[in-house]
Amino acid sequence: MLVPKQKPKAIITDVDSTLTERTTWYELTERLGGSSYAHADLFAKFLRGEISFHQVKKDLFKIWNANGPVHRDKLIEIFENIPLRGEAFSLINQLQEDGYTLCLISGSIDMFVTQIAKKFKINHHYGNSIFHFDEDGYWVELDYSQDEELLKMEQFNDFLEKTGFKEDECIAIGDGDNDRKMFGRVPGIIVNPKSDHLKELAWQEVKFLPRVLQLLESIQ
Repeated sequence: MLVPKQKPKAIITDVDSTLTERTTWYELTERLGGSSYAHADLFAKFLRGEISFHQVKKDLFKIWNANGPVHRDKLIEIFENIPLRGEAFSLINQLQEDGYTLCLISGSIDMFVTQIAKKFKINHHYGNSIFHFDEDGYWVELDYSQDEELLKMEQFNDFLEKTGFKEDECIAIGDGDNDRKMFGRVPGIIVNPKSDHLKELAWQEVKFLPRVLQLLESIQ
């Protein structure tokens, strides 16, 4: 467990189940008329090694396209309307008002992370899954890094390089296993923990996001 050595200058926050109530992927599947349970079952089979990632994508696109091809504009509309936790707005606004540099690093969908960044005028943001579209704007493919922890580290390194911040000037906020490497590099605050592994690495644990502000104020 890492503890802050000084007042941080940058806050690195996860998105799914940290700033949102639910996983964005399941929200997307349901809003396209599909079953989040079927989606979860496919992903669980992939994690158990029962089916390939290629087959997962093939089966998921059948679910997503059950009501017809999905256009980029439809996806943007969905992402703009996926709700954040009520307290996420006040947390982000207060962090920005207090002068912290914010960075979103999420295993979630890059388009969704970008929408949040635009909403809050956050300059530094990284997602995982990249969507690809045909010449008419219809969703036809996605790129997904299966090693989310490693990708988050690469993205964090990019953030440090671009901003000039040092690791000991950062604090991370997250909730799941793909934040473990992050919490191994900078002090971490875990939100509504679902991962015992991450809980062991966390500097602090919170149930409600406003508590994060109190913790930051306590750092000397």
